[in-house]
Amino acid sequence: MSTRNDPHPVRDFFINDLIDYAPKDSAEMMERPFFSISKRKRNKPIQYTTPDGKLYIKVSANPTHGMATIWDADILIWCISRIVQQRDNRENDIRPVIHTTPYELLKGIARGTSGQDYIELLRAIRRLRTTEVETNIRAGKRRYTAFHYLGDIEGEGESDDNPEQLKTLTLRIPDWLLDGIMSGNILTLDREYFLLTGGIERAIYRVARKHAGNQKAGWICKMTTLYEKTGSESPLKKFTFRIREMCRSDELPRYAMRETTTADGSPAVHFVDRAFVVEAARERRGADTAQRGWEDARTAWIDAERDPRAFDGAWARWMEDGHKPEAFAKACSDPRCVMPS
Repeated sequence: MSTRNDPHPVRDFFINDLIDYAPKDSAEMMERPFFSISKRKRNKPIQYTTPDGKLYIKVSANPTHGMATIWDADILIWCISRIVQQRDNRENDIRPVIHTTPYELLKGIARGTSGQDYIELLRAIRRLRTTEVETNIRAGKRRYTAFHYLGDIEGEGESDDNPEQLKTLTLRIPDWLLDGIMSGNILTLDREYFLLTGGIERAIYRVARKHAGNQKAGWICKMTTLYEKTGSESPLKKFTFRIREMCRSDELPRYAMRETTTADGSPAVHFVDRAFVVEAARERRGADTAQRGWEDARTAWIDAERDPRAFDGAWARWMEDGHKPEAFAKACSDPRCVMPS
């Protein structure tokens, strides 16, 4: 799975220091294809209808700028998080307007702050500003609403010739999104989400976060349903191959992924919160022993200079395979030992 390094590390081994807030996102947008998941410019519209035919989404790109991408959506996540904070603080007169600076925004979505990062930020804002969404979600079957991801944009300073000189930004989210925030239809994301570089990985995480949530039994989804929920332009066969690769690597933040089948024999994926996977392992091995083993294992993993982000998946797989917890630390330091991934 593709991830990138935190551009603003405080302590190398603690991803929670990536950003200093709990990112929030619209639950309604997480489970459906509202964004392009390709880094290539997309002008082909996304048209999605729920299996029961009651809800639909149409996302249309501006031919000049292309469709807003799942990476551009980080800006919306940051805006949503700011407004949720205002709501939770019981501030009066909550409006869909965010006053910020490009530097603050880039830091808030775990991006760099070079000149190129400023240029990419403005391009993302333009795509969000010009991409149009039509949907009847929250409008009923016979009505629909249309909006852009961002409304009027205001800034102080130069933007075209020298984006780094842009001092302030005022962003406006659509009323449709604000209404969802105020109604509480919001979920908290794991901060590692911002480090995912692949569009499919990001889309799958969002879908899993919405549907698997905190369910101990997890959530099983047909491969074809996952395909539709991501809005992927790849052929289903190629998409399925990529999902199977993700199941083998098992590095998605928070959720373990396992290939399975549904009752009718259709290929499917089982998503389970890793906390429950580890909990099950602890129950089999004994809670006290597993806890000590987890602490020793994580220390050994980091001391062996292995990627901290891959630890949870490796530990869960080790326990699932029936190995002894105390043997994990020794295996980490043995270069001849191939650790689970």
